[in-house]
Amino acid sequence: QSPDGVVDLNRAAEVLEVQKRRIYDITNVLEGIQLIRKKSKNHIQWMGTGIFEDAAVTARQQVLRGELAELARTERTLEQLVQDCALQLRQLVEDEANQRYPCWGRREGGRAGPSFSYTSCLSTLAYVTYQDLRAISSFQEQTVIAVKAPPETQLEVPDFSEDNFQLHLKSTNGPIEVYLCPEEITEESP
Repeated sequence: QSPDGVVDLNRAAEVLEVQKRRIYDITNVLEGIQLIRKKSKNHIQWMGTGIFEDAAVTARQQVLRGELAELARTERTLEQLVQDCALQLRQLVEDEANQRYPCWGRREGGRAGPSFSYTSCLSTLAYVTYQDLRAISSFQEQTVIAVKAPPETQLEVPDFSEDNFQLHLKSTNGPIEVYLCPEEITEESP
């Protein structure tokens, strides 16, 4: 034992009652993986983790362990949220009340379009209402526009300024629907 981690190899061979050559074989391996370093002839110093570790390194390791534990908790929380969302989606799809409209599928001949077979493909009524959008606190006192557009629709905002906001939408894959979400909704509104 040594308070500073320095070991006399001659003394180690005597105490352990082994050949000095065996001690050198072991120290060569430990030096190769940077757990020890040679201080002088026949003296080595422990550099690996353990009782001789620098206090700053130990403190940093504790901080990193804490961060790792927090990340693990966050990961578990997110995993639980993903599982909850998957369950809710499965329940939404399996609810018979949501399976009464045709889905967007393949027509005869392979063309994309509405499929009107109620037995071969059931669609789910998953939608967002004006009230849902207006309930989002960051949308309060804002102009809210909802856009329903086909895949690969291009959106461009030329020369953005607070006074003059323009929005250009372009699609070659079908119609684009744009809805203004008013702040107050009457009972007859969808």
